[in-house]
Amino acid sequence: MQKAQNRLLSWNVISAVALVWCAMISTSRQTAAAESGRMQKRWLFEWRDMSNPKDVERMIARFRAAKASGYNGVVFSSSVAREKATELKEAAKENGLDLVAIVMGGSRDRNYIEGVPVKDALYVVHDYHAALEPDTTARMLNGDFEDMNGNKFRGWTMQDDEGVVTFADHEVVHGGKTSLRMENIAKNQYQHSRLAQLISLKPFRQYRISFWLKTEELSPTDAEVKVLSADGGGAISFQTFHVERTQDWKLYDVVFNSLGHTNGRVYLGTWNGKNGKMWWDDMRIEEIGLVNVLRRPGCPVMVKGDDGTVYAEGRDYQRIVDPQLHPWVPYHEQPPIKMAPGTQIKEGARLRVSYYHPLIVYEDRLTSCLSEPRIFEDWEAEVRQANDLLHPAGYLMGHDELRVMNWCAACQEQHMTPGELLAWNVKQAAAIIRKVRPDAEIWVWSDMFDPMHNAVEHYYAVNGSLAGSWKGLDKDVGIMNWHGGLKGKNCKFFADLGLRQILSGYYDSDEDGSGIAEWLANTKEVPGIVGAMYTTWEDKYGAMGKWAGKAWEGNEFK
Repeated sequence: MQKAQNRLLSWNVISAVALVWCAMISTSRQTAAAESGRMQKRWLFEWRDMSNPKDVERMIARFRAAKASGYNGVVFSSSVAREKATELKEAAKENGLDLVAIVMGGSRDRNYIEGVPVKDALYVVHDYHAALEPDTTARMLNGDFEDMNGNKFRGWTMQDDEGVVTFADHEVVHGGKTSLRMENIAKNQYQHSRLAQLISLKPFRQYRISFWLKTEELSPTDAEVKVLSADGGGAISFQTFHVERTQDWKLYDVVFNSLGHTNGRVYLGTWNGKNGKMWWDDMRIEEIGLVNVLRRPGCPVMVKGDDGTVYAEGRDYQRIVDPQLHPWVPYHEQPPIKMAPGTQIKEGARLRVSYYHPLIVYEDRLTSCLSEPRIFEDWEAEVRQANDLLHPAGYLMGHDELRVMNWCAACQEQHMTPGELLAWNVKQAAAIIRKVRPDAEIWVWSDMFDPMHNAVEHYYAVNGSLAGSWKGLDKDVGIMNWHGGLKGKNCKFFADLGLRQILSGYYDSDEDGSGIAEWLANTKEVPGIVGAMYTTWEDKYGAMGKWAGKAWEGNEFK
């Protein structure tokens, strides 16, 4: 812990020096921005695996067209295939494109994902192994859908339009004699087709919901299983899953942490259905243990007896790890706890085990811890590598959509709100870039620092409020403002903070450029708008020329 505190003190010293540097360079940068006009930054965004040489080649192939359309910068992941770095730099220079490298998107070590706590799960020792034996059994009533009255399923306290959009099917089943079928969903006035029931939970335990699902011409393919708070006011689970339009029976696992809840409401079905069919069968819920257990200083594991005796790892039991650790895979075989030779733990002993595990948001989104000193070490190594390989004109910090935060021991020891924690983290991150490249520009995505976007209360599985996160943005950090839905309503907030902004438009839907044109018109009087970026996550570049024509209309850059 002393080493960690010394590292954090070092970062604070770096930050203090960096703030002096900020004061010196911020005025000159802002003056240059004002002199060169609103569209000095005309950037193209590339979201591909740059460690793949072919993806680097595909990006380079767009440079000539980008130049012809007036672009002068390209933003991409810093993890560029080393053998392509020289070609990339030369092609960018030839086409007048500045390189902007995306860094700090997460940790390289899976154990440094942010972990949520499991507290005092019950394990019982048999034959020198301890296995989970839940002391309260979470039950799902009629999860096999065998108990029904016509098309009404008993045990499910809410069912949308039985006999209209929800049916008991005795022909297509996975197990038993009946399954739940959903079809004609557009006939429901809200396009809902759902079942729900209340379940009991133990606070801060790890749970798995498993089920089988079959589809036929399903459109849209948005089947979901959710666990909400009993009053429906908040989410307890955050994971979704991929469904094909037509697929045979497939097993799914949804893993969640009960957090502070003693009960919740399980929903299955769709909130936006239209056409096709889907069948559900053999659904169950169970408490699980140590699946994807995280091992790092800020995610300690504790094993103690029912009487409070704390046992020592290595002396009483072997080091606890998950040999199949894969935070993007929600469930696999649960690892046991193995006793060490000469252990004090007796046969039949009841153990209370506490640990941390990751949470998946949507199908595969994870968030790294914001507090572990190792994170900052990895980030500095990443920035140095990008600098040595590419010497980019700027860096874009990957602080966006951080949906799990402030749960692990490392974060809790900071005694900060999530907003304060993020403010502290982004300040350290910017200091790293200044330390490595004092002359490079620094940018960050807008959402996590925007009170009109994600810097709010109750953001996914963030433990507390994100208010005040923007206080960590130094004056030389530019904002990549990507909330096109507000059409510029949030731009004044960042302008009032004295920050430059680039409007990150397109987002795979502005084919004629009318969206970015409206956004620019709405922000005409907002100071510090220095450019726009064609931003696609779906690798759609067909509109980049037409979009550019609207984004910097009235300016001659070619």
